[in-house]
Amino acid sequence: MRLEELEIRIAGHAYERYCQRVEPINRQALERSVAEELQRGYYRRHDYIQIAGVWWRYSASDGVMTLHTCYGRHHIDLPAAIKWAKRYKDRIVLGEAYGD
Repeated sequence: MRLEELEIRIAGHAYERYCQRVEPINRQALERSVAEELQRGYYRRHDYIQIAGVWWRYSASDGVMTLHTCYGRHHIDLPAAIKWAKRYKDRIVLGEAYGD
């Protein structure tokens, strides 16, 4: 089954991070927006997906795509950056002023 055909579920953590890192939005409106943007196209790498410029950690099974966390809008290759940070026991600060 193609990702565009799956039911979209947004975990509570992903919804909170989206509102924090991208924009405040009603949960149902976000689910509709993600489903519409998914039809237009996406980029995925491993367990990460970029939809309309927004990076998510996701899983898909049994006809459902679950978005587990939202990393926000980034132009970097976020999966590669996260892999690098894990390898070197470093952190990536997203959506917050450094040092807060």
